[in-house]
Amino acid sequence: MKKTGIVFALFAILLMTSAGAHAQRPGIKTPAVTQAPDLSKLDIAKILQQLQTTTVQPSSEETSPLQVVAQFLQLSPGQITELGQLLQERQATLVPLFQTAQALIQRLGNLLNSGGNPAQVGTVVIQIHALQQQMAQAQQAFLTQFIATLDREQLQKLQAVQIAVQLQPMLPAFQPIFLF
Repeated sequence: MKKTGIVFALFAILLMTSAGAHAQRPGIKTPAVTQAPDLSKLDIAKILQQLQTTTVQPSSEETSPLQVVAQFLQLSPGQITELGQLLQERQATLVPLFQTAQALIQRLGNLLNSGGNPAQVGTVVIQIHALQQQMAQAQQAFLTQFIATLDREQLQKLQAVQIAVQLQPMLPAFQPIFLF
């Protein structure tokens, strides 16, 4: 349960911090309420471990993040299946990118600790940045595909969650002066 909760939190963070995606449906306008993720602040080793141990199907006694999302958004069985497939595709894309990034970060650390050639350091930094871009693109593709499966009500619920995530860091300032 804890592993799936941690993975759900990670995916939620990635989901909520990625650039806003727009469904390809006429008449539905989605405001961009999210920003591109800053993947440089993520603990790649921890994320990689979570991605590798994540399964979309929980044990019979646990409620999976997929089940919670499906229930909250009131997804149809077909949408649940599609979301599961999209999650698996994203995982298949992200795991190798995270593994490569982890190796490059270790290499960068070794170069910096040994006083490595600045050109080599720069090359590794550029490679890491390119991987971060690929990760963000994979996340954006996932979001675009998932959002395209949602109806208007489901999309509004998802947007409400995205807004709530953005507002959460500000809540402690409001509480002491009893504004909620």
